[in-house]
Amino acid sequence: MQALTLAVTPQAKAARGDRPCVHAVMLPGPLERDDAAGLAAAAAICAVVLARYAGAEDFVLPVLPEGPGGRTTRIPFDLAGRPSYRTLLADVRAVLRSPGTPFEHADADSAGRAEGLLRVRVIGCRPGQLDTAAEEGCLTLAVDVFGPEGGAWLVVPPGTLSADAAERLCGHLRVLGAAAAADPDLPVTGLPLLTPAEEQLMLVEWNRTAADLPHDRCLHEHFQDRAAAQPDAVAVWEGGEATTFAEVNARANRLARHLAGLGVAPGSVVGVALPRSADLLVALLAVLKAGGCYLPMDPAYPAERLAFLRRDGACDAVLATPATATALPEGPGRLLILPPPPDDPWQDAAADTVDPDEAARAARRDLPARARPDDLCYVIHTSGSTGEPKGIELRHRGVVNNLTDLNGRFGIGPGDAVLALSSPGFDMSVYEFLGITVAGGTVVVPDPGGLQRPTHWADLVQAHHVTVWNSAPALLELFVEHAERGGLELPDLKVAMLGGDWIGVTLPGRLRAIAPNVRVAALGGATESSIHSTLYEVPATGGPDWPSVPYGRPLANQRLYILDPEGAPVPIGVPGELHLAGAGLARGYAGRPDLTAERFRSWRHPAVGEDRLYRTGDLARYHPDGLVELLGRLDFQVKISGVRVELGEIEHHMRAVPGVRQAVAVATAGPGERRLVGYVVPHPTAVVDSSAVRTHLAARLPAPMVPGVVVVTNELPLSPNGKVDRRRLTHTQEVESDPPRAGDRYRDPEEERVAQVWARILEVPSPGPDADFFAMGGDSFRAIRAMSALAPTLSPAELFKHRTVEALAARLRALRQPCTIDEADAPGNPVPPGSTGHAR
Repeated sequence: MQALTLAVTPQAKAARGDRPCVHAVMLPGPLERDDAAGLAAAAAICAVVLARYAGAEDFVLPVLPEGPGGRTTRIPFDLAGRPSYRTLLADVRAVLRSPGTPFEHADADSAGRAEGLLRVRVIGCRPGQLDTAAEEGCLTLAVDVFGPEGGAWLVVPPGTLSADAAERLCGHLRVLGAAAAADPDLPVTGLPLLTPAEEQLMLVEWNRTAADLPHDRCLHEHFQDRAAAQPDAVAVWEGGEATTFAEVNARANRLARHLAGLGVAPGSVVGVALPRSADLLVALLAVLKAGGCYLPMDPAYPAERLAFLRRDGACDAVLATPATATALPEGPGRLLILPPPPDDPWQDAAADTVDPDEAARAARRDLPARARPDDLCYVIHTSGSTGEPKGIELRHRGVVNNLTDLNGRFGIGPGDAVLALSSPGFDMSVYEFLGITVAGGTVVVPDPGGLQRPTHWADLVQAHHVTVWNSAPALLELFVEHAERGGLELPDLKVAMLGGDWIGVTLPGRLRAIAPNVRVAALGGATESSIHSTLYEVPATGGPDWPSVPYGRPLANQRLYILDPEGAPVPIGVPGELHLAGAGLARGYAGRPDLTAERFRSWRHPAVGEDRLYRTGDLARYHPDGLVELLGRLDFQVKISGVRVELGEIEHHMRAVPGVRQAVAVATAGPGERRLVGYVVPHPTAVVDSSAVRTHLAARLPAPMVPGVVVVTNELPLSPNGKVDRRRLTHTQEVESDPPRAGDRYRDPEEERVAQVWARILEVPSPGPDADFFAMGGDSFRAIRAMSALAPTLSPAELFKHRTVEALAARLRALRQPCTIDEADAPGNPVPPGSTGHAR
């Protein structure tokens, strides 16, 4: 049983001082003297408040009834059963009357010695003894049980807790004490903490985000406005060809009429299995014009994943290209090919005429409104903890609110352009195709062979004067590394919108070094809240001394609350679960009323009335100025290169491998990017090969969800309660390669340079010639980094084909493609850190 401690956040830390600070607490009512009742009441109130701060249930609080230097009684508390204040107070009194009761498991001596932690104690003390009540590294609640009037004071050691933080704590002691005295039979874990002024500030003022945005119209209607206003402006650049707004709108109208003729209407789901292209924009708009909602099916997904999406979405139709159609598994919904083949007359039939001139005029006419703002816009699937993805239903109103908010904040409009890097199955792609175009800007589509080559991105950014960057931080990190190596300057880039994962604290500064005019926006939220919910614009003065990039404040017409497990708002600086509310909230999970009820709920508080909330599972806390800091997760969800990953889904598929008895997936964090590692325990008589496990996963999961390394082990470490101890699964994979060979470890400088780059990117010792990149922990993201450093003009697919140092070096020699290693790639120059920062 650990002693109770108080964590002092950087925002609550005081400047160094020489003397302790004393704050009057004024607990409600006189503190009785007889039977140490006053001391017991103060100890109970102090224990409950600080346990709520720390999220503790089972702990010990030292009490010194006779004051400093007297005997110490360590009082055990157990709040797991939600005891009432009356019960808790009786238990404390009983212990104080029997001070000889031993508590051998109380680790009071070591508690609080860690940096940033204060030990907590309660003492009996006369007012004149307050100077002697202070103890280094210890927060003391001093209670006068000797005088006729009683009283209590918080004694803060110098240089620990700021005066503002101490006064907030005193207020919480008073509020909870008053509530306990008013109704002692209520559970102590549900008693209020915040003062009325704090409730008004945190729940109302910090959520005052109302804005007049045009979310009373559907997404495609905003595009139609742009097509009417600027028909000849370029909507899409793809493969050197421009498609205008008028052309996109006309093609979308033709397809929309055909879909409507097939019965697509509000409530219909249309799968879209198209790569990034002008056809993709046409397809999305056509589905929305017909009144349906689209379900993105990234053609890069494994066939089993695509089959699940088609089946789970109960698609009424599926749109595909000739190439993607051949790879689509059978499933519900009629398959339509874009563009239509010559023997398919639907384009003309949809116009209800065979006259070419009339067909053209019909294509220019937008369909009458078939959808309303609260109808579904799209259903997008994210990883599911039960082993299957879950479909999230988003409405036009929330999506339009988000997109128009961002465009307005950053002045995005005609003449702006964004690079389409996000997978169609990732919700940040919604901005790249629909967000930029509803503002009148242009989406620039990379060539299929250049999607994973930062050198190609740089060519497009410069050639098309891209002004908006929109991606997960990991992709911008790759781009900045390439730009730094090549000495690129990007004066046209005016805003970088980063979401989906933690932002390395050095990344904004490095970006500004090559793009001096850029504004850097750290965006947070969840797919369940229409892409983004929070924003923090990183100031130019921000730098690597930050502990993290703040999560930010709520966007327009959105709200957030940080609540404890009882659903009560937590104080400033105290961790709690982040909840989202407002215009962006999804309708729920498609076909999953149980999960919808679990994650979306109605919540009521006197300061705000009733609100509908989404439980994010994120652990967060407020700074005193209202900024939100993200601290981590309350579950096993992680982010890998911006992709939301439920470890339970990976474990589900690992357990399905023949011969596997037990499986665990973890995300390890080091000086570089977070990576996935899988652990499998075979049945006693089975033989399981790690490469076979990875192959099994790759056939069923998107690439970012496949662990770079799978470890076969005989047992997994267990915690004292018998559960798998994930914290002890800190994998250190040995390099699978030949041992060093005296004199000629590498056959030539080409092999040596390949090995140097791999060692830096994989954070391993220099591998031998036969070392396999993926067996050492490589994955698709690290393959991009490796090939960008070794051969910027080649696709990372080369590394998948030539997986060893020797094979890749031979391939580079055959192509006469010299390595381009500079000082930044040499061993001993670490990768710029990307571990502390910002997430969705």
